[in-house]
Amino acid sequence: MKTWTVIELVEWTTKFFESFGILSARLDAELLLSHVLKKDRLQLYLDFDMPVFHPHLSTFRTLIKTRSNRVPISYIISSREFMSLSFYVDERVLIPRPETEILVETVLGSQKTPCHILEIGTGSGAIAISLAVNQPTWEITATDISTAAIDVAKHNTKQHQCEEQITFVTGDLFEPVTELDTLKYDWIISNPPYIGTKDINTLTTDVKDNEPEVALFAGYSGLDIIQRLIDETPAFLKKEGKLMLEIGHNQSQQVQDLISSNPAYKSYSIIPDLSGIDRFILATARN
Repeated sequence: MKTWTVIELVEWTTKFFESFGILSARLDAELLLSHVLKKDRLQLYLDFDMPVFHPHLSTFRTLIKTRSNRVPISYIISSREFMSLSFYVDERVLIPRPETEILVETVLGSQKTPCHILEIGTGSGAIAISLAVNQPTWEITATDISTAAIDVAKHNTKQHQCEEQITFVTGDLFEPVTELDTLKYDWIISNPPYIGTKDINTLTTDVKDNEPEVALFAGYSGLDIIQRLIDETPAFLKKEGKLMLEIGHNQSQQVQDLISSNPAYKSYSIIPDLSGIDRFILATARN
């Protein structure tokens, strides 16, 4: 019977994943084997000629099959890196995307004093926790309509030791915070659902068959939640407080129109992602 080495397994699995049309084939092969062997990817290459035996080999084969069925890699290994931090994720929450780090970096770069931030739709808690870890004096309230998602976020706050800094509440958009005895917020931030049901067939199998629909879709056009956030946010912002939203790749003009037609906002700017696509809107409240 053949004895497989680390590098042979990575190379074979990469070709196998490529045959299924998986674009991140090499990375996924490395992440799965790293997970099974409990090594980071650098250590994997330092030990590239190390033999891999049963039961590691058996476990690895099972995970390869799962990934070939287009289950996202982050759900298989229950982990996703965001802002250089590791977060637990599973099918109860949306997988954090690299472009969303721009939202966190913008807030961190713009706010230099202690503040109170409200995040709508926290999911795994990646945004709120990243802010808390980087700014221990900030107070953060985070909401989600999904109790299951809040459970994941609370797990991640324990992992990153910021339970005291973040208050989690469950409910639809601003509904749960109206019951809190809280002053208005300096920032309201959200990576809301913004995919239109009309666009469901443009999504990859990995996304549409695995990630939670409530975190993906917002009506036929995808603007239902964004419009509500823009309309309802001013009542919860301090004077010159800021709203920052992630938006869909083709929604920039419509979102700008919603902001500019609302007299509660005095100014706004559009921030692109690393591909140059309009990805965020940052608006400042008037009163």
